[in-house]
This record gives sequence, structure tokens and C-alpha cells, in this order.
Amino acid sequence: MSGSRRLVLFLGVPILALGVLAVVIMNQDGTTPGPGNGGGTATTRLDPSRLEAISALADLENSLALTPIRIEVSESSFSLLPAAIGFDLDENATLDTALADRSLDAILEDLQRRGDDSGAGLPWAISGTIDETALDGLLDLYESALVAPDEGGIDIRGSTPVARYPRAGFVIDRGVARNRIVEALLGQPRADAVRLPTVEVQPVLPRAAVDAALEEATVLLAGPVTLTRTDPAATLHLDVGQLGRALTTEVVTDPSPGLQVAFDRDVINGYLNPLRSGFEAPPRNAYILIDDQETITYVPGFPGALLDVDLVIRAINQATRRESRQSTLPLQTGVEPEITAEELAAMGPLSLISEFTTKHNCCQPRVQNIHLFADVMDNVNVLPGETLSLNEAVGERTLERGFLPAPTIIRGEIEDQVGGGVSQFASTFYNAVFWAGLEVIDHKPHSYYFSRYPMGIEATVSWPVPDLVFRNDTDTPLVIKTAYTRTSITVRFYGNNSDREVTASVSEPYEPVPYPTEYVPNPEVMPWDPPMEVQQGADGWSVDVTRSIAFTDGTTSFEEWKVRYRPWAHRFEVHPCQLPEDAEDYTGDPCPPSPDFPDGYPVTLPPDPDAEELVEEGETGEGETTESETGE
Repeated sequence: MSGSRRLVLFLGVPILALGVLAVVIMNQDGTTPGPGNGGGTATTRLDPSRLEAISALADLENSLALTPIRIEVSESSFSLLPAAIGFDLDENATLDTALADRSLDAILEDLQRRGDDSGAGLPWAISGTIDETALDGLLDLYESALVAPDEGGIDIRGSTPVARYPRAGFVIDRGVARNRIVEALLGQPRADAVRLPTVEVQPVLPRAAVDAALEEATVLLAGPVTLTRTDPAATLHLDVGQLGRALTTEVVTDPSPGLQVAFDRDVINGYLNPLRSGFEAPPRNAYILIDDQETITYVPGFPGALLDVDLVIRAINQATRRESRQSTLPLQTGVEPEITAEELAAMGPLSLISEFTTKHNCCQPRVQNIHLFADVMDNVNVLPGETLSLNEAVGERTLERGFLPAPTIIRGEIEDQVGGGVSQFASTFYNAVFWAGLEVIDHKPHSYYFSRYPMGIEATVSWPVPDLVFRNDTDTPLVIKTAYTRTSITVRFYGNNSDREVTASVSEPYEPVPYPTEYVPNPEVMPWDPPMEVQQGADGWSVDVTRSIAFTDGTTSFEEWKVRYRPWAHRFEVHPCQLPEDAEDYTGDPCPPSPDFPDGYPVTLPPDPDAEELVEEGETGEGETTESETGE
């Protein structure tokens, strides 16, 4: 059992040993492996009776694992299902033990009697394992029925602190309890119930320690506390109830046993959150800016001002010692940024390491979405070792942010969706990552082929998935630079990839999938008209993509993956009465009569379309893959 301790069970052994049971490996023909085939002993053919006994022991294991035993703790009773603690009978070890003084035939007879009468038990010992971690979890549950020992503390009743003095309590004697449960699991016959022993535990703290803590809590909660400042102006007022909810006690032993009274950082931090936006200014890291003339500027960061929760707690404690119960709200100023312009510049010179451009038609709604993506990503810095998610960096596409509805593929159908078309940016961005030789963590190609993207080396995104994620696995910062025209989008990466050499290949298309023909009912198409083509068909296929990166230290990396493109259905709209019988919406309704077609209206399909026409610019709009399609 991965991640858990296994407890080896041997009936009659007083000490429980942790470990992993040995496994007897057998060949399919019932022999044990010999030298040269995984074993260290000569091959020995097993008696069929042994295999029969092993099978019977497996049945016994199932019966034992699903037969609960009663656990009694003090005045409470629980039902323990052995399977819940991973009970596993070791069939081979058990059989070897039984064979010490019995024949296989006798053992089979014993197992037969045990199967007929579970109360009969067995005349020999069984062995197995349980999950010790799972057993400890159940012992924790059983222990909840006892009066637990309490080291004492301070309770708040209304707004008044009240002492809770230490008291003795009881816990389960874990070592003895485990042994008794083991004996019950392996006993033949099993006992009806197992009583677990308990031991009394005395508290460590004396009553005087709680008295001292009560005195301190009384001072802290003697009245409200107010912290103020004038530059900038802000006030934090905490009433007694708020102070009481933040009060905590903790048992300490150094230098002597005692009860430490304090205010909880998380609770006080929650009280500060409404104030933060008013005057808190987080420090800003330095960053690299590249303009359209490729001029590189290291923009300095600036220090910030923060509300430090530890300083605020210190000020609250100071106020509780004053008659006015007032103090200054501390603002930690001069908080330095994590990285400076000097540190960025010291990481080395930057240059263009990759660039990629794709084309699109002008003036469509999808173009505005692409441009919004580009604006957000322009001059984004990715520090060495950092990971960038395109979805996280841009965020959700909404009308409020200026994104427009545009064609998107949803479960194979082209529909308008807010933010549609941005996979044009994703494919351009992915190629810049790809040819820079950077580590790709997550990406998904389109499900359908679009000729404006390199076959196989492209990507789609939608909100919230699929996503495009990469890591800057170089030693220098990476700066993303975007540019666009009315008919193109360009992504450039500036950094230092130590002149990595990237080579890639895309196989010839294979595994062709012929496109289907689909008919869609449209009452506005007259029965005597030919079917109206609304989407041309195109076959699907697969390609294999490889990328090899040669590093300057002489090492290389190699990646290979398969990209499958689905076929586009050749789709026609027809009058409902003209639907073929295998169509999804077929009803069998007759067509209205006509003297020109007394025997019905013929369905005449146009010639098969050229699949290349489907993927010409502007024919179908962008192909987006939404979450509903990612599992296909």
C-alpha cells in the first residue's frame, strides 16, 4: 500500500514488526522461477493441491476481511471492518506454516470445514498484514469516546475570559490495543469482541499556570483597542468581542511549563484587510522594457508600504497596557522590492532568440480579441525558472474587458463565444516558445486543421482550459514582445538561451479519416430544391511531431508526440421530409405532394468538395477548443 505503513501479523508473536511481506513468485505453469528467470533456486513444479489450497485461502481472506469485529472502549462499542484497515492474508506464508505438521489434503479439509462453518476455526495459525496508518486513524476515532486529558486554557464567555483548569483524562494504550486487534483478526475462531485497554494521563500544567494566563487574558480583554495614524489617515478599532475571537492560548514547556496567551495572526490579518487598499502600496519589482526600436530599458522598482501583522499585534499589546488603550497603527515603509534593475542587468545581455508571425483576415471581431491578448502580453517579463500560463496572464475573456463574440469550435460545432479567435495568438505564441527551445509544460493542438498554422506545431486555448504553459529554463530574464497589423500578429522573445539549436520535423499525414456527410433539417429549404451546402467536408489525419534541442554543453533533449486532426463533416441543409433514415432528426414525415414529383423528391448531392477549400482564410473562422472537447 503506497504511502502507508504495513503491519506484519503473526499470531502468537508478542512484538509487531513493521515491514513488507515476502512474495512468492510463481510461473504461469505453477512453478517457481529458477536461475536465469528471476529466481535463485531450481524450478519445482507445484502440486495442484497447493494451488487449490492457495485459492481456498484467498476465499478465506475475503471472508475474514468482510466480517466485522466488535471493538469495546470504556462504555462505547464500535464495529471494525478488517478491509477498512487493509487486512491482507499472506496465503503462501500461511500455507507454509500449516504444512509444517499437516498434509495438503488435511489442510484442504480444514479449509472446507471452515468454509462450511465459520465458527469452527482452523487448527493452524494464519499470517498477513494490515495498514498501520489506517488502524491508527480508527484508534483516534475510538479514543473520542473517552474523556480526554486537557492541559487547560482560556475560554471566552460573551466577552469575559474564563479559566479552564487542567484535568486528567484517558487514552487508548496503543501498543496493547494493536496486539489485541491483531489477535482478534488472526484468531481461529475469532473472538466476538475486543476490549481495548485505556490508561490515565495526567496534565503537565499546574493550575497556577492557568491562573497566570487568565490574569493576562483579563488585561488584554479589559476594553476595546484603537490604533490610529495620520499619514496616511487610518483607524483600526477592535471591540472586546473581536479581541476575544483573536485570543489564543498555547502550552509551552520552555523555560518551564506554562500557558502562553497571544493574538492569532490570521484573525488580526483579517481585521486589517479592509484597510489595506486605502494606503498600502506593495513594493514593485524592477522590470525590463523593450520598445519598438528594440531599445532595452531596465526600469527601477520602488519600495512599498505594508501593514505588517506582527507589528500590528505588537501595537495592540502596547495599547492594552495603557489606560487609554490606544496606540499608533504601524505602517512598515521602505519595503524593498524582491529584484532591482541592477540585479536584472547583471543577469546578462538580452537579444532576440525567437520570432513568429501568423496571418489573418482584416477587420473581423476575432481580430480585436487577438489584439487584446497581444496588448496584455506585450513586455511581460519571465524571470529565470518562472512558469507562465497564458490563461493566468491574460485572465478571463469578458465583454467588460472589450472581448467580442467570435467563432469558436465547441464539440465540433462552430459557435460564437466571447473571446473567440484567440487561438491565433496562442499558436503564434507557442511557435515562439517552440523555436526558442524553451520548456513546454502544457499545450493542446487544435482538434481540426487550419492552414494558417504550421501543421502539428500549433496550440489552442480557451477559458479556463485548455491552457498554454511554458517555463523559462534559461539563466536570464525573458521579455515577451508583441506586434500586430490589421492582418497579422507577431510574437518575439528576447533573452539568452545560450544559442540552443532547435530542429524539428513533422511527418507526412497518415491514418486518414474520411469525412462524413450530414444532413440538417431546415424547413425554409423547399423539398424540390437540391440540398443546400453549408459546410464543406475535409478528411482527418494524424502527424508525428519531433523537436530536438542541442545545448552548448553538448547535451541534447528529444521530444516526440502525435497530433490527430478530426474530419470536418460535409454538411447540407434539407427540408425535414428529405432527411435520410439514418439522420439524427429523421421523423419519417412525408413531403407535401407535388404534381412534378409524384414519387417523391430526389436528393441530389453536389460533387465532393475539395478539402483544401475548407481551410482557406475566412472560410470557417477560428477554431477554438473548449473544456468540453479537451478530453476527446
